[in-house]
Amino acid sequence: MDWTDRYTTPLAEVFTRGHKLALEHRVELALLKALGKLGKVPAEAYDEVKAAVDAGKVTLERTLEIERETHHDIMAMVKAMGEQAPTHGGLVHYGATSQDINDSVMALQLGECRDELLASCRHVRAELTRLAKAHRTTVCIGRTHGQHAVPVTMGFKFANHLYELAEAERFLERVKLLGKFHGAVGTFASLGGSDDVKRLVMEELGLEAAPITTQVVSRLHLADFVFALSAITAALERLGKEVRNLQRTEVGELMEGFGAKQVGSSTMPQKRNPHKSERICGLARVVRAQIQPLMETVALEHERDLTNSSLERVVLPTGIVLTHYILLEARNLLQKLCVLPEGVERNLRAGKGAQLAERIMMALADRLGRQEAHEILRTTASAGDFEAALLANDKVMSVLSPEDITSLLDPETYTGRAPVLVDEIVAAYGVEAEGDKGEAGVAAAAAAAAGEASA
Repeated sequence: MDWTDRYTTPLAEVFTRGHKLALEHRVELALLKALGKLGKVPAEAYDEVKAAVDAGKVTLERTLEIERETHHDIMAMVKAMGEQAPTHGGLVHYGATSQDINDSVMALQLGECRDELLASCRHVRAELTRLAKAHRTTVCIGRTHGQHAVPVTMGFKFANHLYELAEAERFLERVKLLGKFHGAVGTFASLGGSDDVKRLVMEELGLEAAPITTQVVSRLHLADFVFALSAITAALERLGKEVRNLQRTEVGELMEGFGAKQVGSSTMPQKRNPHKSERICGLARVVRAQIQPLMETVALEHERDLTNSSLERVVLPTGIVLTHYILLEARNLLQKLCVLPEGVERNLRAGKGAQLAERIMMALADRLGRQEAHEILRTTASAGDFEAALLANDKVMSVLSPEDITSLLDPETYTGRAPVLVDEIVAAYGVEAEGDKGEAGVAAAAAAAAGEASA
């Protein structure tokens, strides 16, 4: 499919059948090891089966061959492992149910993905940190409701994005990755009513065990994971929207990097479209859309039905891989993002002082009262030349001198605590850029993004 080729990252490997099979082997071996320690099976069983797995005798090809007969992936895996251990192969999967394996494997997969996603978040935060510091005092016009408001700094904008992404990361950090070894309906009956096997298996795998389950772990923690993905991509979508809007021809404050041979339009040669930002915004909507179907899996029937299985095989890889792609794309975007001083300055001065109406109002309020000052500024702010209108207003001039007005209308001196807030946010949430680019997929995704002109 086109989209799976276009928007993939190395994290897709985590969800391949081969990788999943390797994790299934790991879980089954952890079970045999635990059973051996507890004296429920001969200790040699673990050694024999592990030797077969380590030697590469338990193959994906043979497992898939058996699966075509059994139509059951876990049973196929169990048989493929068992037939390579003639003495103790019959003990593979002893006391377990398929979902003990599946849920524990899923927890391992999500753990791998979370580590990489958090690393990618840090890389994006490093770029936001760099931009926030570089433009700490670059004064630009702030906007509310799409209209000019009061001045901020470009660094203040980047600091806001830095904070939001850091907060979104915390959702992902807090998600519980829960394994399971509770048996067919969660009562440990096949294990003699003891939770010792669960405890040892979870210790071996480095997982937290769910405190209680049916046949499956509650799907709420999976929904929690996808919500965290949605929070991260929503934060990056807001960043993408800001870049898109500030790259508008009539705004011209930011510009995405543009390759020497890159094409913006097949028919309009002049176009330099913000395609990375647009792609981030579009794919973020797809990630958010994964929440609803996953929430449907929480309400499984009785101790479990199978409606969650097929859905999770689609929703989780889709949400995770697209989130990773968005993070890689955002990093690439920020690395090449240009702040355009001419556009910033033009827009800052476009209101001819009207964007400082709040400042004049506050200067008048002590003498005239806040409400009267507001009314005076409301009526004068629409004048073509705001400064001239102020100088012509007797009430204004009864309080302020021409020199006061000129000074108060300097946008460079009306950014409040913006630079200080940048420092505070960078200190609390900033990440210093790392020299290496060893994160999986950065180079590949950056190269793909740089050469890609269409969504």
